[in-house]
Formats: sequence, structure tokens, C-alpha cells
Amino acid sequence: MFTYVSKFFTNPDRNREDIVESLNRENSFLDRKLMEEKMDQQLKANPNEMDGVLSDKIAELTHGLSEMDVNKESFCTARKGVITSLESDRGVIDKGVFFDCKVAEDIILDLQVGCVVEYLTFTTGEAMRVVKVKRIIEHCWEDTSQQEIEKAVDNLKNEKPKFFNTETRRVLGLISQRLASSIDVETDYGQLTVELDNIEMNFIPTNGDRVRLECNIQLDDGFVDKQGEILEVTKLFPTRIQEGEKCIVQRVYMDIVVLGPETYVLKTDLPTGTELHLDDIVLADLIECQYSKFTRRAIRITPLEKNFGSTKLTQQGNMGLSVSGLAVTVTGVNRFITTELWQKHSVSIKLTNNLNRTLRLESITVCNDSESQLSVTSPLESKEISSGSEITVTFEIHTQFLGEAIEKYELNFDLLKVRRVFTVIVCKTKEEAAEAEKRMIAAEALIAPGRNSHERSRFYANQVWCNKLDVIPGQHIFTKRRFVALRLGSFEVPKQLRQICLTTERRQEMIETIEQHYSFLREPLSVKTYMHRFRLLLHLEEIECFVNFRNYDRDRAHFLRDGEFLALQIENLAERRPSLVIGDTVRVINPWSDPNSGITKSYEGIIHKVLFDRILLKFQSSFQEKYNGEDYRLEFYFSRYSFRKQHHAISKIVGVIGEDFLFPSKVTKRENPQLDVYMKDDDMYLYDSKLEWYNQSLNSIQKRAVFNILRGEAENIPYVLFGPPGSGKTVTLVETLLQLVRNLPGARILVGTPSNSSADLVTKRLIDSKALLQGDFIRLVSFNQVERDLIPPELMSYCATSDVGAVGSCEDKMVVTESGLKLCCQAKFMGTHRITISTCTTLGNFLQLGFPAGHFTHVLFDEAGQCTEPETMVPIVMLTKKRCQVVLSGDPRQLQSVVHTQIGKKMGFSISFLERLLERSPYRKDLQRFPDSSGYNPLVLTKLLYNYRALPSVMSIYNRLFYDDELIPVVSETDSRESRLLSKLRCVFETEKDIPQAHGTFFYGIIGENRQNNDSPSWFNPQEVREVFLMTIALYRANVTADQIGIITPYQKQVKMLRSMFIGTDVVMPKIGSVEEFQGQERDIMLISTVRSSEEILRLDAHFSLGFVRCSKRFNVAVSRARAMMIIFGNPHLLAVDECWRQLILFCAKNNAYFGCDLPQMLVNQEDEGPVCLETFVP
Repeated sequence: MFTYVSKFFTNPDRNREDIVESLNRENSFLDRKLMEEKMDQQLKANPNEMDGVLSDKIAELTHGLSEMDVNKESFCTARKGVITSLESDRGVIDKGVFFDCKVAEDIILDLQVGCVVEYLTFTTGEAMRVVKVKRIIEHCWEDTSQQEIEKAVDNLKNEKPKFFNTETRRVLGLISQRLASSIDVETDYGQLTVELDNIEMNFIPTNGDRVRLECNIQLDDGFVDKQGEILEVTKLFPTRIQEGEKCIVQRVYMDIVVLGPETYVLKTDLPTGTELHLDDIVLADLIECQYSKFTRRAIRITPLEKNFGSTKLTQQGNMGLSVSGLAVTVTGVNRFITTELWQKHSVSIKLTNNLNRTLRLESITVCNDSESQLSVTSPLESKEISSGSEITVTFEIHTQFLGEAIEKYELNFDLLKVRRVFTVIVCKTKEEAAEAEKRMIAAEALIAPGRNSHERSRFYANQVWCNKLDVIPGQHIFTKRRFVALRLGSFEVPKQLRQICLTTERRQEMIETIEQHYSFLREPLSVKTYMHRFRLLLHLEEIECFVNFRNYDRDRAHFLRDGEFLALQIENLAERRPSLVIGDTVRVINPWSDPNSGITKSYEGIIHKVLFDRILLKFQSSFQEKYNGEDYRLEFYFSRYSFRKQHHAISKIVGVIGEDFLFPSKVTKRENPQLDVYMKDDDMYLYDSKLEWYNQSLNSIQKRAVFNILRGEAENIPYVLFGPPGSGKTVTLVETLLQLVRNLPGARILVGTPSNSSADLVTKRLIDSKALLQGDFIRLVSFNQVERDLIPPELMSYCATSDVGAVGSCEDKMVVTESGLKLCCQAKFMGTHRITISTCTTLGNFLQLGFPAGHFTHVLFDEAGQCTEPETMVPIVMLTKKRCQVVLSGDPRQLQSVVHTQIGKKMGFSISFLERLLERSPYRKDLQRFPDSSGYNPLVLTKLLYNYRALPSVMSIYNRLFYDDELIPVVSETDSRESRLLSKLRCVFETEKDIPQAHGTFFYGIIGENRQNNDSPSWFNPQEVREVFLMTIALYRANVTADQIGIITPYQKQVKMLRSMFIGTDVVMPKIGSVEEFQGQERDIMLISTVRSSEEILRLDAHFSLGFVRCSKRFNVAVSRARAMMIIFGNPHLLAVDECWRQLILFCAKNNAYFGCDLPQMLVNQEDEGPVCLETFVP
């Protein structure tokens, strides 16, 4: 080392030259910065004049500078330095440059304190990192004093670093080892260790994956192979992704599932609650790998068809249309009319396979074969029909007698049967044959071929939409504001889209046409397609809402006077959907006016009140006064204000919040946390001060969630609070709100919810905490809630409505009612509270109040899984990228938001922002990296695990199916109110079965009958109605009250039948409703009526997500409402086709808690066999 240092004393000229060159480089850099500032000033002053000379100025400015001088954001240098400190895992060069011992590679054993080394650095921004210690220039074999080391460091300070160019390259590799937070990758550059915390990625890597690394590479003309060193790995992707590949399960192991000879999937990558079985069919996204015999690995799975051994649906067809027609389309002639007897004629039909798997046509059977005039000529042997293809079937008709005959035949497939009829008519004369043809055509016309009732309503809706009438506006509740700080765009539905949706007959054809015209729907959601995709989906939802509103239209109707209003009577108004609300409008049109007369005038009535069976309206004053009971044609219209707010949000959100927020692929830590708190045991400290918890009953995980949110270490990325049923997510959210208000004086928070009930709950919890004074927070409500008296009395004084008029442009008409409710509050009053709570769309009223950027700092969502993404963006768009935090609290395993359009559901419109985020790599479960936090990165997500709602036996099923069996029951099965109630209720089961004392889940098997009335498409099951009613009576006799019981059923007709049963017998009625009505609620005892008892219509339920079958989210909500006891009434032979129900029925059977009809044989066999022991896969 001392030999090398002495060179600096023997060569002072060289040292002086280096110093001069360094000063010249620094002066050039400073000159360039001054010139840039001068150009920016000139550009702001004269933007138009500067456009032409900007490039010339830049060229003049950078003349003579190297490429490295132009781009100082990232660069690579080779330097020399002295090892001043060395430990087992890290070292220090020149007292200030730290390095990991891994970068020393082969020379690590020769490194000693005092060695002079050459090392490679890579600088990005202000951070410099040692990439490699390349070689030892001067060894140090003897002990060196600290003074000598410092002297050597000082002499090396003026050593000129060598700069290298850098280049971004993609490097292919194979993952050889997966560690907790890193992977080892074999590449052409050798083996690389990649830290997963520092890179972007779109999947969870594992051993054997073939990957593509995006790297910054050292580049220099002196390298012969142009290879250089890998300075930094920034992104990790699979080498290739094959999306939507159809696979069949071939074998199931303990840890993996084999999907083909060369394909497998890790069980950790299966959707939550999914259990695959032999011969199940799935859609898989596949990546390349090299693991044992496998060359492809599935990273995402979507189940298509389930097979449970002998449990398969046998489709029972019927005369005419059958459910199996959904699987196979039969086209061609269905009648033959002639005047010739004893003649043979040939006719053909085509069979199209609409399933996603191959069907085999086993045989064709003609009923009453010996007497039939119909026979099959081809095919005479079995024949396969691949997915999407068709075959021709030829019949021979041998006319044998005069008159009309209905010939029946069956198409026997391997999985189903299709029954059809063929009409043969033999007439005496040609005139009779012509009359018969007309009669057949007329009969078909009566059923409107090609159009069902939905299609006819769409054609009518198009006629209404196309009517161009002069509308005379009615009297609004409040004067419309002419001056607002921000006026929202109209965002009208495009004419082309409207025409496609309302004039195309077949729904499938409509969807295909939309996808053809709007090609971005076929692309994955990205920042490029974000606005266009959601704008289109919002337009489609608006069109569907317009069609549904046509159900209110009247050809003839009249009004009655009701004080200052005109009243319109509407039967069953409270139960009709979509609901009418204050602000909706009714247009009245003279029914006798001639469309060609040029009189195109209509009067608009504004709905001012919505009562139980009528609405009250106000029209233009002259019409209102002169009206004298005349009949008019009525058309109903909804307010578009909610749609416009969502359109505005999605059009601005990308520019406001950025791509990294909407599509996170990497967690980047902030330079400083939002609040510098730290945890010690279960206590939280800010600096040296201990912070008190407002809610002393919080568990350790809830406290850790609050702590993580307060620190807010992840930059510009949402925080997710994953709250399974009964885990206290709202309690945690309220504690977070209180801590933010207390510890961040500058915080101004918006709290968004999907419904008014959830917003009211958050408000009540804040009031009950007694931590905030009135005026610290406000509950923003709509005028519709005020008029319909939907605000709980205890919340009145905390509630307010807003006035969007610009301050100073109109009179301040704020009113405070006797209850404390504040009406028509302007911007000078609204938005100044520390916390504002409302639904997401109502918070959108603030968009027009003109608050400056950064006015709101935080947005917290409760039940975020029930909001569509545009709804979620409405409050978020009021934040700024640099100073904000978003917290999404909810459960992605429960019900999504309600979406009315089929194409919207298909395109993922019902998927919430919360649920979509959990598919992004920063939020994906990875137990190797985060074993102490349920596999989730605590910087971005906390999963609550303690269940405060139910007994262990009641929560067992949904815990295992949806929450990885991680939930921890808090309710004791031996000493709790719930366990004592359960013991008292055992008397309702008159049985000698040995049921475990703490078992609270029961199944009552009923093979009933599902029915429909002519006036309703909904279903009911009278046998289940009777049994549910009798069970409720038995519970009442055991001293259970009505408010302790809840009854869930998926069909509105079953709800009505149950209510009629209680009302008709004058028995106190518990709450009876659909799953949606019970979301977020709980009862001591839940009775669940599944209704379905027919195989013929079960597939329709699965297709349209009706009922409970094959709708895991609806199932999860239904079975997670009970605290102490849950009783399910249903047909086990049908429900067993669904994985979730099969597990629940088996769970009850194994605990002697199954009653009623016999179990399906397959379940009996599985119960006898016990749990299946799977072997572990050995590579």
C-alpha cells in the first residue's frame, strides 16, 4: 500500500492536472445549470418564440461535454479506495462507501483493512452503490495503524474516477434458488442474486422459472464482448406468458397440481377457496420453467368445469326449448308440409357445440320408432363435435297418413340430452298446404322470433332515446347554480354505442360488435386503456339503466293534485327496481299528437318526494296550474350527475395520481416516513412519547395495521386493510382516523363508503369514541336522504348537505334545522373539517367546489370491495401525488358492487380497485418473503386474523375455504354468550344423534320443488318455506326473539313467500332478505333457504350468477353472518356439484349435524373414506 501511496509525492504535476480537470468539469456543469435556468425563464415569458431555438440552445450548451455530463441521473464509475472497515457481511471503503461482501466475490478472503482496491459503483439520483469490488491493487499483509490508513485515504481523494456509459438490456435467466427475499438467477453473466424488494415484477417467482431481467449494464468501447457488468436489476418478468390456455387436472399432490404432461401449478397460486380434482378443466396463464419434468407453470387459474367423480349434471331436456340448448344449438327446418303420400323426402339440421370442450354425439333416438314417419340417415355412428364447430344430421321423412303429426327425437350426447320435435303435415290440396304454412308462420310470429322480452324493451328504449322533443323544464327543488368553481363535462353516450346496444337483436352478437368497434376491450387493462375502458363501461351501465327505467313508462296516465304538487300513483313503488329518487324526472307527452305535425313539445316534471306508493312532482308553473286530469304518455329519466362525476374522475386520475398508483409493480420506500412512530411490544411511540390507544381492546394485529398506516412508508401506493368477516376492520379504520387527526395536524381526511349504511356506521363509531368534538368531522348527505327521512336521529346534528354554487356568486342560503341538520352549505363551510364522511359518489360534490390541490391529504375507504373502480376514483382524484395517502379497507372475498350489464361483468367492471390491487405483485401472497404477516408485505397490506363474531364451529367452513384457515376465533366455545345460547337451542333438534356440544352448523336436506308464477321470473320453493317457518316457530318456543334471527334466501319470490307466511299466520317476522341485504350484518341465528331443487335450471344459475351455486362470494357472505347457530335448508344432491357446498354438507355430516333426505351416494362414500391423504411431489 505504501509503495502505491508514495507515487503521489513523486508525481505532483499529474496530481495538479487531475485537480484542474476536475475543476473544469465542475465549472462546465454549473454553467450548464445556469443556462437551463435562463432558458426556463425565457420559455415562460415567451413560449411561442422559444419553440424554434430550444434545440439549438441545448446543442450549444452541451457542445464539448461527454454523454455522461449530459445525463447525470445515473452513471457508472470505476474508483480506487482503501478498505477502512471490514466485517463478516459488509465493509467500508474510504470511511464512507459501504458495500456488501457478496460484491467482492472470489477476492473476499484476501480482503484486509488497509488494502487498496478498485471497485465499480453505480449512481442513481443521489444514491451511490458499490456493484463490484473488482481487484486488489495493493495488499496489506501486516497490521496498519489508523493514522497510516487515514493518510492513504487522503492521498486517494484526488484519484480520478473512470466514467462508463450505461445501457438498459434484457437478460434471460433461470431461477436456481428462491430465498425469503431474493432469488438466485443463472444468466450469461454468471449467477446473479436479485433482491425482490428493489425490483418491479408482475408475478411471484419460484425455483425453475425462466425469467427476463431488465438491467442497467456497464458499457465501454474497450470491452471486446460489449458485455460489461450488470449494475442494477430493475424489472423481473417471465420470458413468456401464454394466457387463457385450457388445461385438465391430471394429478393432485400435497403442494402442486399437475395440469398436463409438462404443466403444473403451485397450490399457493390457486384462487382462494378453490380445490381442484381429477379431470377438472381450468383456464391457465402459463409461463416457461424448468422444474423436474415440467416446462410450463401456471401463475393464474380460472376454474371452468368441475368434476366430482360420479357427481355430474345430467341435463333433462324438455319439449321445445331446453337448458341443454345453451350447450348445443340446433338450427335448420323444423317442419315439413306436402300434399304427397307415401313419398320419401330428405331434410337436414345442424348441431353447433357452444361448450368449451369436445362433445360426443352418441346416438339419435326417434320416439315411437315403429310408427314414426321420421328416421335417421346420418350419422349412424357416434361422432365428435369439437368446441365451436358443427355437424349435419340428416333425416328421412316417409309420409304415411294425412293430417298433422308431431315427431319427437332425442340427440344423446355423452354429457347431456337434447329433445326436439319435427312437425309433418300432409294435406289433400295445395290450397290446404298454403293455409297450413300461413298458420305455422302466424304461430311463430306470436312468439316474436329472435326477440325475447329484454330485446323488445331495448328496441323500445331506442325509440324513446331517439325522440327529439322540446322539453319545457320543471321546477327544481333548489335553484340551479349558474356559477360553479368547476363545471363537469356532460359525457353523453356516443350515438354509435347506443345504436349497437339498443338495435342488435342477439345479446351475443351485440357483445361481439362492441368488442369489434372498441378493440381496447380485448387488451388487458393498462394506463393506456384505463380511461377509454372505464368510460365505455360507464356508458354501457348508463344504457342499461335507461332500458330498465322504461319499465316505469306509461302509455296513458293522469296525475292527482296533492297540495302544491301533482301526484302519480305507482303500484309496489317501494319494491320496484331501479328505485326512483328525488331529482329524477318525468316527461309528459300528448298521446294524441301527430309525430308528423311538427308539434314536438313535452313537459318535464321534477320528483320532489318519493312516498310509499306515489311520487310528487312539480312542472313548469303554467302546466301545473292548468292541469285538469288529462291523460298523458309518460317517460321516466334518471339524474346523470353520479355518472358524470365518475366520468370526470377517470378522465383525470392518471394525470393526478400517476401510473405507479393505479398499476403498482414495486414498493418504493419514502425517504422519510409520514409519521416517525415506532412499536415496542404493543405500544406505539412518537419520538419518546407513548401514544395512547383510543380503543383499548384492539388486538396486536389491529395495532400493527394502525402503526403501518401512520408510518406510511410506501410511496404513492394504496394501503390495504384486508378484513375478513367479524375481524373488526371498521374498528381498526376508526382508530386510524383518530390517530391521524391527533398526530398529523395538517391532515384533512375524506372517508368514502359504497352505501349510506356503512357511512352511518363509521360516523356512529366516531361519535361513540368521544375523542373528537362536534365540528371536527361532518357526515355529508344527499338531499334525497333528508327528504326520505333516512338519516338516523342521533346523527342529525353531525350531517350536512352541500351547495355547489361558487362562493360570492349566489346568496348563502344555509339553514340549520331544529335537529341540527345543516342544509345548503357552501364551500366556505364544507371541506374545512378534519374528517368528512360520505358515500364515494356524494363526496364527488366536492369536485365542483374548487378546493386547491393538496387541500385533502388522506382518503380512507370502508367496504372498498363493494365499490366499482370509477366510484373509488371519485374522492381519490381530489388528492395530489406528492402529499397523499389512500387506505382501502374491505374484504375482496365478499360481494362485489352491483353491475347490471353482462358485458360489464365480463370485462371486470364489478371488480373493485381493492380486488384488482390484490392481483398485483406488491400485494400478492408470498409466505417465503413475509412469513410473519400471513405472507403479505406489511408496507402495503395487513390481514386481520382475529374473529370476534362466531363460534369456532360456525366460522370453520368460511375460514378454511376463503381465508387459508388463518382466522383465530375469539368467541369461546365453552364459556361465552354464544355457546350458552347454542346449548339452550339444542332442543329444537329432536334427534338421538351424538352432535358435538359446541357444533353450531346444521344442514336440513329437502328434495323440494322450485316454482315460478306467471307474473314473475323469480323462484320459490314451498317445501323450504314451510320448513323454515316451522324452525322459526321452534326457535321462538326456545325463547329466542325475532331480532336474534335472520333468514337469507337468494330469490325475491322466496322472500315474499316467507313474509306472506309470517304475516298470514300473525307470527312476529324476523328480518328476511337476500344476501346483499345482509352484507355487513350479523345475527345470533341464521336460517338459509337455497330454493333450487331442479337440475334443469341449475346451469342457468351458474351462468347468470344466481342463487348460491358456483358463486363463492355470495356463499361466503351467506355463511358468515351467524354468531351461534346456522341452519341451511336445501337439496344436497344438487348443491354437492359446488365445491363450497359439498365441503359444508360433509362438515355437517361428519359432525352428525345433517338431517332430512338421504345424502348423495358420492358424499356418503367420501364421508366413509375420511380425509384424503395427498402425497408430496418429489422433483
